[in-house]
Amino acid sequence: MKAKLFVTDMDGTLLNSQNEITDAVKKSVRRAVENGVIFTIATGRMYASALPYIQELGIDVPVITYNGALIKYASGKEVFASYLDDGLVKKLVDYANARGLHIQLYSDDRLYYAEENASSKLYRCTAAVQGHPVGKNLYKYMKNVPKLLIIGKNPAEADMAVREIEAQFAGEIVAVKSTPIYVELIKPGINKATAIARLAGHYNIPQEAILAIGDSNNDITMLEAANYGVAMGNANDDVKKIAGYQVADCDHDGVKEAIDRFCF
Repeated sequence: MKAKLFVTDMDGTLLNSQNEITDAVKKSVRRAVENGVIFTIATGRMYASALPYIQELGIDVPVITYNGALIKYASGKEVFASYLDDGLVKKLVDYANARGLHIQLYSDDRLYYAEENASSKLYRCTAAVQGHPVGKNLYKYMKNVPKLLIIGKNPAEADMAVREIEAQFAGEIVAVKSTPIYVELIKPGINKATAIARLAGHYNIPQEAILAIGDSNNDITMLEAANYGVAMGNANDDVKKIAGYQVADCDHDGVKEAIDRFCF
């Protein structure tokens, strides 16, 4: 069966190393959509950061953001939303502050952190969003938070945070890396796989016709859940081990290759 629901990660997958969608990928996406394929994005990014790329592709579909915690059409209609408990958000911020880790949270699709630093600047530039350094007032922005993000100074610090959070907050939060230094903090049961299942039900598409493609650990659940689990050529080893298929890297139009192979 050909893929009828095509779900792609953004960074390192749909976007090349310059944070762009190439013309070849755009053309292939439009061809797929014209032939009835539901093409959408599943990303750890905030909705405001993903929206311009969906608009660039010219499609109005539910976009999976915050690793599945918010699913929303490009036109603004909300399909699903799940938020962390305020008290848990506070405990996670306390944990990060006690260890000198940079942590940022997202409330009502706005980005907040205590102070501007190299980590926040890196994130803002990559995600192309406005950030709000609010100092101790960070504790005032703990409602409607779909996820938090810790940015390590290096991969070792990020790995340490994953281990400690999984031990200290077992059953309350899932810590998963989306880049070597980004640690996503999300609610158990909220991930890209459960989000895809919601979309498949929304469009009445069977599992056999679902394709998911990505490159990082936060993509693993959706690659395992899809019939076609595709790893980018630049994916890490964990992703490549569980993927059933592999395509070119993000700088050589891997998404186009996947569309051409599995949608036609």
